[in-house]
Amino acid sequence: MTNPSLPDEDHVSRYCKPSTVEHGMAMSAAFIPRPSEEYLSVNWLEYFDEPTRDTAIERVRAVFSEKGYRVSRNGRFAVMNVGAAKGAVPKDMGLTLSISHIPLDEDQSHAGISDIPHTTWRSL
Repeated sequence: MTNPSLPDEDHVSRYCKPSTVEHGMAMSAAFIPRPSEEYLSVNWLEYFDEPTRDTAIERVRAVFSEKGYRVSRNGRFAVMNVGAAKGAVPKDMGLTLSISHIPLDEDQSHAGISDIPHTTWRSL
């Protein structure tokens, strides 16, 4: 992926549909890309330059609404620190994680988590 990497101190969010949320927390199933996907879609929160994380999430929610995505009241937006997410990948497995800004016409905050084989996601 030739898109710029996000800074380790920044954050991304992922909408987790209700079937991937248990007791208000996102389950690992919310972070498994489909086999046809090159990367896991997320949104770069610092892109919005909002004063709080909550207002940045509201901006992401508005983008979802504009795109026609349904955001259920029982769904959740999980937030991950970029550096912590990259550090959570087992280095002894020879894997790296890349989190890059991949703006779309209808979603300039769009980003992607890539460089982990799909089979690995299921074993982490």
